[in-house]
Amino acid sequence: MTHEHEPGSEAEGGPENDRYLPDAGAAPVHATAGESDAAPLPRDEEEGPAAKVLVVQMGHCFRTSGATGTPGEQVFAKAVADACAEELAKPGPPGRELWHLRVIKADEPLEQYAGDAFVAFHCDGSLHQNARGASVGYRDAAGQSLAQAWKHAYERRGWSGGFRDDNYTENLRKYYGTRKAGEVGNRRAFIAECGFLTNQHDKALLTGPGGVDRVVQALFDALGV
Repeated sequence: MTHEHEPGSEAEGGPENDRYLPDAGAAPVHATAGESDAAPLPRDEEEGPAAKVLVVQMGHCFRTSGATGTPGEQVFAKAVADACAEELAKPGPPGRELWHLRVIKADEPLEQYAGDAFVAFHCDGSLHQNARGASVGYRDAAGQSLAQAWKHAYERRGWSGGFRDDNYTENLRKYYGTRKAGEVGNRRAFIAECGFLTNQHDKALLTGPGGVDRVVQALFDALGV
């Protein structure tokens, strides 16, 4: 998304870990390997309960006109979705809660939003290059709880760009994705603006080593996965 707000004063920080985007401004967007509209697979009672469904929406993907997002935003959102799929495919410790991932594009039928948690990943942009900070948007207490947990985990994982107020724009507060999720009963729903790609410090955190993993690990921390 793109907003035109004057920035606050935030501390600078640096990236960590290994995963990064070589060129977030120019890389092409491809179909996501983890994308699926399949229902969660049932499990035998001896193996535990059926998997919960995590719905991850890639912000603005794969639009070529209209609201296409800040340059590099679609690439970043796809990379986050791919990393979610990779992480959930790894074997977990005994007793770990089971989750099934459904990755959706920007425009999907309403039923694709059904599940047990929903998050739409975006990056911000502004004509003011000193504007920076991550932010979240949600519609109710269930969404707020998950969004706050993600923010705290995101900071613990190394995000040092600071945060803007929750729901700081109408686009965040009334985001159509969280509305659709709520309409099908997926109330733990929020939108994550992971930082400003138009700010050099935020962009370094987002697209440098560890930037994508930080976003994903914070989500799984928030979900308790």
